[in-house]
Amino acid sequence: MAPSVPSSSVASVLGSPVAVNPAVAAFPKLAKLIAYLDGLRGRVDLATLDALLRDSHVSIDDLRPAISFGTRGYRRNTICRSEHYELLALCWRSGHCTPIHDHRGVSCAFRVIHGEGTEIRFSMSPSGLVIPQRAISMRPGYVCSADEPDIHQVVNAQAPENDLVTMHIYSPPIQHMNTFRPTEPCERLAVYGADDEGISI
Repeated sequence: MAPSVPSSSVASVLGSPVAVNPAVAAFPKLAKLIAYLDGLRGRVDLATLDALLRDSHVSIDDLRPAISFGTRGYRRNTICRSEHYELLALCWRSGHCTPIHDHRGVSCAFRVIHGEGTEIRFSMSPSGLVIPQRAISMRPGYVCSADEPDIHQVVNAQAPENDLVTMHIYSPPIQHMNTFRPTEPCERLAVYGADDEGISI
């Protein structure tokens, strides 16, 4: 089940009431980004997400309230969300990885905050099976923007004791994704329905 949407508080700026997302108190370095996302009234385009993340110079310490690792796989930690977006910190131990997937219906981009990740990109073969094309090393500051038809997998391939933390924006919040196996056709996966590692901050 998707995390609940945090309610906004109201602050007074120059005498005018302004809605302030409570996540700003926990993540002050993200205040500008959260304010922009809270102003969305629809799906944001991928180029804008890419630019927002390239401009978001945050460290693992800035995300500390959202740093929580799973035991069975990577954990999706919600920083804040609305019906038009979700902002998350994903935490990965060595060996944790996503399924091979696409992003149909959702704009998706993420920034590597800590550690080194690997993105494996795939293409669809004429037979309907996916074939790996290349692996990209992703160091801190790297921004990955996944277009709707892009098929990829994100992996923490580092040695044990080396963690990976990434900050993701999905618009609108991702509920389902098409997943693939190299020897089988695609299937549809419910992101939150199958994910008991997700928590809400």
